[in-house]
Amino acid sequence: MSALRIVSARREHHSDVARLFPELGVDDPVPEAARWWNEMAPDTLFIEDVGRVVAYGYAQAPSTLGYVRHVIVDPARRGEGLGRRLMHALAQHLRESGCERWQLNVLVDNATALALYRSLGLAIDFHTWVVRLPPEKITALPRANAIDVVATLEADDAALEREFEIAPGLLTMFRGKPEHVLVTAVERASGTRVGFAHFDPLFPGCWPIRARRAEHARALLEALMPHFPAGKPCFQLVIERDEALATAMLAAGGMLRHSIAHMEGPLPTRRA
Repeated sequence: MSALRIVSARREHHSDVARLFPELGVDDPVPEAARWWNEMAPDTLFIEDVGRVVAYGYAQAPSTLGYVRHVIVDPARRGEGLGRRLMHALAQHLRESGCERWQLNVLVDNATALALYRSLGLAIDFHTWVVRLPPEKITALPRANAIDVVATLEADDAALEREFEIAPGLLTMFRGKPEHVLVTAVERASGTRVGFAHFDPLFPGCWPIRARRAEHARALLEALMPHFPAGKPCFQLVIERDEALATAMLAAGGMLRHSIAHMEGPLPTRRA
């Protein structure tokens, strides 16, 4: 009989997160224990084998579209089907949270993960570029004239999600974190919204960031500079669907960190 079991997060699991987190292949710091417990643990599941964590997953449910954020298997236990087992557990978690579909990001060169996710009904919807831009390089972007950057009103969230192809419920989720900043770029003459950014100072960076043109992105980033933490070297910008904006950021002196495929599909109704 298998000793594997799916368990919910306990405080002591933070040490397992710290151990496995580097397998994500990103340079982000491990979430500190209090933040992890308060913000991530309720949506995190672990696979234990005789009491030892061999995999963990983290998935949020901001709306009927769930978001799988982490899927990590201990390198010593890969090839045993733990990733598939974990994905089915996360699917159940999201269904119980009211989700009907799910989405995730995967590095474009991770063939094993892409094959797993496709087998679960997910398909590539769009591509994302993670770009690091030093603050001093913002002025290398084209300058926008007659653009105002204003605090984003909660009443505008639904319209912003439609106009800028942002997942429903995502902005509401961000508003529950008081240190985060949401701003909108507006064309002064017409009142047309031409950009949006959500800034997390702990990142520090923007996800999502949307801009009709590169100069609108510059206006957003300049407005966010008062919130940029001292001593940090770069904005980390998660640019979705917009290769032209990613190219402009690279031309301004940004550094490409990751190329990512965004996948989406219906939640499986049962284990396959």
